[in-house]
Amino acid sequence: MQHMQRRTLLLMLGSGALGACAPQPYTNPLSREARAALGITRIEVVTTGTAFESALAAESATRLGPDLTGALRQEFADRMRPDGVVMSVELARLNMASSLRTAFGRDQSRLQGTVRLLDASGRLLAAYPVQVEAGAAAATRTGALARASVTTAEGFYRDLLRAFARAAREQILGAGIPGQRLLRRVTSG
Repeated sequence: MQHMQRRTLLLMLGSGALGACAPQPYTNPLSREARAALGITRIEVVTTGTAFESALAAESATRLGPDLTGALRQEFADRMRPDGVVMSVELARLNMASSLRTAFGRDQSRLQGTVRLLDASGRLLAAYPVQVEAGAAAATRTGALARASVTTAEGFYRDLLRAFARAAREQILGAGIPGQRLLRRVTSG
């Protein structure tokens, strides 16, 4: 009898674990067909109203818009067409942490905003919140010192731009097949 109870308990625990690991449904305001046909005619990045949460972030204020536009253009190079939609990005926050503060786990670089897709008349088709982080604390003091000596705030800044563009693509179009990013980069110049 005890053997049956143990088996029942294990089956219940196993099914609970499987339920917890089951993928969540992918919700996207655009249909699969709309995503497959999506073209982008223009990318606009708005930094007015962005909270620059550190001195390092404030130093990047004038170049953030053009730099993120470039990263998004590279990520969506295969989707740029004259008959597409407008991608409008409104940034909310930028925090740039120093490599030393990041390595010791005291701060982390972060970029947050909203990506909107607008049709030719300016009507909202879809909106996607995007938040990305760069840098992680080292496991040991020696590791933190070593990491801080080779990592720069500029490196975190570039990582944030690439991560934001990649996250936007994954939210809008879904995760791609491995190797597609490399192929896009090679074919886009």
